[in-house]
Amino acid sequence: MKGRTKLLVGMAVMLVAIMGMVLPSALTTHAGTPTAFLNAASTAPVAALPSGQTVLGASPISSAVTALHWSTGQAYPTVNGKATPPPVPQQALPPTTGGHYYAGSVYAGSAVLNNWVMMEISIPAGAPSSSQFYYVILSIWDNGGSYDQIGFANDYGSFQIAYSYTTGTCAASYVYSASAGALTAGQEYLFAITTAPGSYTSGAWEEVYTVSATGGLSLIFGLHAPTGATAGDGLEQEAYYCGDYDYTDYEEVYGTTTYTQPDPYQAPYGFVWFFHENCNGASGCNAWTPWSAWHTSNAPGGTSVTIGKYAGVNEQVSVINKMTNKGFVTG
Repeated sequence: MKGRTKLLVGMAVMLVAIMGMVLPSALTTHAGTPTAFLNAASTAPVAALPSGQTVLGASPISSAVTALHWSTGQAYPTVNGKATPPPVPQQALPPTTGGHYYAGSVYAGSAVLNNWVMMEISIPAGAPSSSQFYYVILSIWDNGGSYDQIGFANDYGSFQIAYSYTTGTCAASYVYSASAGALTAGQEYLFAITTAPGSYTSGAWEEVYTVSATGGLSLIFGLHAPTGATAGDGLEQEAYYCGDYDYTDYEEVYGTTTYTQPDPYQAPYGFVWFFHENCNGASGCNAWTPWSAWHTSNAPGGTSVTIGKYAGVNEQVSVINKMTNKGFVTG
């Protein structure tokens, strides 16, 4: 418990330094909520950039250089001769056949408009399989009608920052990347989406921070998505939106073999994605996020999701991918 409190306080201090935020004179503590109260209402998370550009480290990179574009009904874009599909919403009525499946969590709280959602997760220490493609990602719809996502992908053998936002009615078209920046094996990262007011009057920020052993944060990636979301309370924090699941943590597996499990360690023992520090709020990390477990019915037989509690809230999500010592568990 002490370590976790230290981590959250460290997050607050570093976020203030990075974002230029004003921290209240006393850290606010509420029963069942984080000890760190982050006040992000006065400024954008990173320095102002032209709308639609990203920043990787200190160097702005035009999103047009790395972004892929896909609309419903089209063939997936190819990169280096390999299909690269976007991360799409967990469907309220999931598919029952095929190798495209999901496993993760769905928001279990009351519907509210909010400014921030975030989670932490570690990148596996081993190299991912070069024959597989999947996302591990945080998602939420905003009130501009965009499905906003930030996380990472196994882009056929490399763990990369992945982002996406959408245009058109109910995510008709996607602007996304599965290779927006290489991630470090074994490193802990914080992923966040925010519509906090700042340099832009609308749209969403999608961000990635490294987390140090002491809980300090360093911004390594930020994308301003010109979605039309309200600057302030622009995130639609609820279970469903546009007929699909809304606020979620999940793995989305496309893969190359029907019903196989993702295998980041290239070893036949399975692995667990552990999403934690799931929190949300009007001004940062104000409340833990309650989750319900969920996966599509076509997921392999070894796939399961468990929800763990912190401070009495089901905010921890473990996506379990089991394999036998003879290879993958199959459906």
